[in-house]
Amino acid sequence: MSSTDYDKLRADAKAEVNDELGKVKDPAQRREVAEEIRDQAYMELSMLKAERQRLIAAAALYEYEPQLHEKFGIGRTQVKRLAMDALTGGLDGRDGWINPPSWPANRAEAARKAGVPHPKNATSRAVKIAARYEAAEARRDTALAHLEDVYEELRTVGGRSNVPALARPDFAAIRDQARRGVLEEFAKVAVSDEARLRLVGEFVDQEEEKVADLLPKRDAAVCSLAFYTTARGVYYSAGISRNAMNRILARALGLPRDAKLPDRTKQPAAARAAGVRFVKNAEQQLPDIATEYEAAKARQAAAIEIRDTAIRVMHAAPYGWTPPQIAEAIDRDPKVVRRVVSPDENQT
Repeated sequence: MSSTDYDKLRADAKAEVNDELGKVKDPAQRREVAEEIRDQAYMELSMLKAERQRLIAAAALYEYEPQLHEKFGIGRTQVKRLAMDALTGGLDGRDGWINPPSWPANRAEAARKAGVPHPKNATSRAVKIAARYEAAEARRDTALAHLEDVYEELRTVGGRSNVPALARPDFAAIRDQARRGVLEEFAKVAVSDEARLRLVGEFVDQEEEKVADLLPKRDAAVCSLAFYTTARGVYYSAGISRNAMNRILARALGLPRDAKLPDRTKQPAAARAAGVRFVKNAEQQLPDIATEYEAAKARQAAAIEIRDTAIRVMHAAPYGWTPPQIAEAIDRDPKVVRRVVSPDENQT
């Protein structure tokens, strides 16, 4: 587990920008200050990027340990992508959309053969630069969000923006197609049982990270449209129910789960007071984000089914792998494996 609290680090950086911009009452002046903060953050990110990638890749290849990604505040597949880019010079050799590159059997040996340098104390140095990088990203993102707020404030003077009717994707068909795509693609994969376990484990990680990345974007678009625009039936375009949307809106306003929302006429002011951001072009973005999100969730669920079957195969004869062995292969906690191989013993 990382000793660096990245959630707090990002929250502090965000609060710092919010505090600075909150003191600037004139919208036009606030836009100028936000642009300056944004540009400074972009410059810092540009300066840190290459060194961060180099150190994280070296740590992953030479100093790997379970849950290493948490030390850097990023996801498993991002660490793997940086490491594989270092090994291959960016040519990761992927074979189709369900086949991300697997870890070499011996990471350190593969890194040495590829000429990847091993800086001293790579992990601890990577943690320090990762913290600076994540703080700069948080400052940049917060400044960008303020710029969108200023755009909305200057354009609508606190009212609601007129938007055209939103697209309403066929989410049932999207989920079904995504699920069938995973099942069909994995049915074509002719590899050993061990390789199949590792492959599907990597794919679950990949889709899990997509879901985690898309969910806040979807909810931000939902809130912006519901609070700041004339859009109606936003939940249809988000692939959720009306009740689910109301829970998202209540959470954004800091209300209890089943609390009644303010009257529609009072919602823009309430949302602005709660710090809800205006998302430019959300009426165009939401259907696409929601489509990607629902498809990723469906792919993840289908892949978990395949992964759990592979877990049972490796746990049974003739392999007889223990839960810790399987957990290491898929980079998960052994509890996840035990819930699959011994469900009755792991019920709470």
